[in-house]
Amino acid sequence: IFCGSAALKAALIIQNWYRGYKARLKARQHYALTIFQSIEYADEQGQMQLSTFFSFMFENYAHVHKEELELRNQSLESEQDLRDRHDYVDLIDVPDSYNGPRLQFPLTCTDIDLLLEAFKEQQILHAHYVLEVLFETKKVLKQMPNFTHVQTSPSKELTICGDLHGKLDDLFMIFYKNGLPSESNPYVFNGDFVDRGKNSIEILIILCVSFLVYPNDLHLNRGNHEDFMMNLSSYLQLHGKRILQILEELYAWLPIGTIVDNEILVIHGGISETTDLNLLHRVERNKMKSVLIPPTETNRDNDTDSKHNKVGVTFNAHGRIKTNGSPSEHLPKHEWEQIIDILWSDPRGKNGCFPNTGRGGGCYFGPDVTSKILNKYQLKMLIRNRNSDTWH
Repeated sequence: IFCGSAALKAALIIQNWYRGYKARLKARQHYALTIFQSIEYADEQGQMQLSTFFSFMFENYAHVHKEELELRNQSLESEQDLRDRHDYVDLIDVPDSYNGPRLQFPLTCTDIDLLLEAFKEQQILHAHYVLEVLFETKKVLKQMPNFTHVQTSPSKELTICGDLHGKLDDLFMIFYKNGLPSESNPYVFNGDFVDRGKNSIEILIILCVSFLVYPNDLHLNRGNHEDFMMNLSSYLQLHGKRILQILEELYAWLPIGTIVDNEILVIHGGISETTDLNLLHRVERNKMKSVLIPPTETNRDNDTDSKHNKVGVTFNAHGRIKTNGSPSEHLPKHEWEQIIDILWSDPRGKNGCFPNTGRGGGCYFGPDVTSKILNKYQLKMLIRNRNSDTWH
């Protein structure tokens, strides 16, 4: 009896210790997540606060001369001769001593394999090839609609990937487990390929090369971190002015969403109660250079449908978008806000739509808002990245 009692007491002590340990571990995980989220949001909130400051300045100093207004776009606008592809690429020679990967255009699946192996060995792709890939990608992206339409079948499933944020090992793991992109193995990379991690340019190049090889089977959506001003310093330090200039245009031409089987909406951030998919299909997304460049006062005064009637929008047999007319230099305010919601918003369990104070941009939207938008556009599901939440 004594031995049994001692064993029972020992078991209770061990049990109490284990429960305490589990409780402490769970508390640590909770606080670690809270701290990480606070750090993540603080960076993005700072960017949005800077945008708000710019908006205030432009709204309250409308008397500034046109020449002075143009100064704020100096970092965005290149001289025309530098926008020519040959001026970028041909100015950079590849020396004979370079022992990294050499790409052959037009690209094939062999080049994807070559890049993957080279980056696994921490080799660096020469700037000549980086620029060539970025230019070719931008050329194809300019022919894409705002929302890419994808069809699946039982024999052709679609893999949707969330934030990579410059983490090359994560991309390697995805390809290892799920296979490389191909005509029979399509992917959607749903934004935030870059920023934070140390291998942003490598990930961007792998995705761009894969997109060029399989333009109908690898799809790229813009995220809120595909914003050249949000990762300005890292690209300037690593790759120079020319790459930064072409990235500005490439990011702006990325589609803002994917629609799968006419039933599933795939976007990076989320929606709001005013989300208008019909409007989002026809906005000139390339005018959204950066969230930090708010609409100018003149465009804020033109929030009328008559403005859009001056620009004809048509689709060809392949769903490519064509626009006719003389579009304005920047998006009108209501279009700019629609894209901000798509890129920055987060879901919450509470019904309604209210300002996203955590990130400083977009909104928090509840299940009722999701149901309203899905029903309005005859959709069945919304898939989005941020916080790995899915509402349907």
